[in-house]
Amino acid sequence: MIWLLFFVALLLFLFLYARSAPAKPCILWPSRESGPLVIAHGNDCGNGLYPGNSAVYLQKMVELKVDAIEVDLWLTADGHLVLIHDIALEMFSDGSGLVEDMTLKQLQRWNIAYHWSRDGKYYPYRDKPLRVVTLDEALVMVGDMPMILEIKSRQYRAAQVLAEVLSRNEKQEQVIVSSFHQGVINEFRRLSPRVATGTPTWDAIWFFIAHLFRAEQFLCPSYRAMQLPMEQRGIQVVTESLVQAAKRKNLHLSVWTVNSREHFKRYIDMGVHGIITDRPDLLMTLLAKPQQIGLRKAA
Repeated sequence: MIWLLFFVALLLFLFLYARSAPAKPCILWPSRESGPLVIAHGNDCGNGLYPGNSAVYLQKMVELKVDAIEVDLWLTADGHLVLIHDIALEMFSDGSGLVEDMTLKQLQRWNIAYHWSRDGKYYPYRDKPLRVVTLDEALVMVGDMPMILEIKSRQYRAAQVLAEVLSRNEKQEQVIVSSFHQGVINEFRRLSPRVATGTPTWDAIWFFIAHLFRAEQFLCPSYRAMQLPMEQRGIQVVTESLVQAAKRKNLHLSVWTVNSREHFKRYIDMGVHGIITDRPDLLMTLLAKPQQIGLRKAA
């Protein structure tokens, strides 16, 4: 009896928690024949072809003809959104301090690829430094290519600035906006109801729980896309049953960060909609997607 009451209470909670305005259409839908979308991951740690969140990364991924580009966003002290993964400058640049304590002009002093290396020995961008890229600049660089924008900042102001930038550039239907922070994504959804959004942590957790009970049909989520890790704390997150649950709810499901041939094949067979990877060139070769010649070597 206790378990029955718990199950009923859980279903009611899931229903009320996820009930919201209808989600907006998602731009990231692969054709049945092409397999999953190839989504470039804005990696800054040397696992990718180029320093993530940089101008060279954006340029080369457009040339490679990936299906979408993922980037990370922090808010500067003077209200600009910049493409950076880590908040501490020491992690990736020759500067020090926190991104959100710096103005854009201050951030532009530093080489954002100073610590980037494929092998830990050769640092190709120390002699040809890369400067921080603003979101306005990035939107121009990628043209009409779809983007996944992850808000790293916990500040509600970041959601407000993002809404303004997308409106000013008329890019509301070219992006998916995601964040780990529920309050931030809720604020963005309030300000930009036209823009498709992903799942913050708790939205993803509740969908995962619901699908275990085959109860996802009770959800009416405000998101249309889920970008989920392969596993979390030893638990395999993206499974065949989760993929099928997402498809039943007409949700785009991408998995990150997938870099090996073995894992590529696993998620292709599962039927995920997108694979977020540091090595889009390898995935495109496996999928036999056309790509521009000469991009497999990092600069």
